[in-house]
Amino acid sequence: LRRRKSVRDFQSKPIPLGHLSYLLWASSGVQRAEQGFEFRTAPSAGALYPIKTYVVANEVRDLEPGVYHYGIRNHELEPIRSGDARRQIAAAALGQAMCATAATVFAWTAVFARAKWKYAERAYRYIYLDAGHIAENLALAAVSLDLGTCQVGALFDDEVNKLIEVDGTEESVLYMSVVGIPA
Repeated sequence: LRRRKSVRDFQSKPIPLGHLSYLLWASSGVQRAEQGFEFRTAPSAGALYPIKTYVVANEVRDLEPGVYHYGIRNHELEPIRSGDARRQIAAAALGQAMCATAATVFAWTAVFARAKWKYAERAYRYIYLDAGHIAENLALAAVSLDLGTCQVGALFDDEVNKLIEVDGTEESVLYMSVVGIPA
């Protein structure tokens, strides 16, 4: 906790794939299964888990640059699009260069119906709290690996939604974080 801080300047070095795997699990992976239910590393209102994780891989050793969805159940990255997306993700983050220089960018979306059926309008409050829990887990896990992070709330929703291929209505981006080796 004493070492956690926002880092915006990164070395142009890849992070190991194993580090990315750990960060995915630590931020929102399955922690345990009990009585037929899977519980994740971050709390969620009603254990409904409306948040989904996407990764823009800029520099990850043994992983092609591209955009991926994190398949939580099987702890795997599912390719969405291949190729360098640094320019697009930085532009979508209001031109924040750290999105292009970080090794990876995490983007979190909400599938609103997963929480609205139970909590109606209050679901929106819980969804944002859930995203915050996940981002903090990521930040603390990154520090444990000597990596830096910075949370990103300034973004153009439609541009990020297009990049990660979600509709922006039933599922929409909420929040992002960059991760890399501090400069």
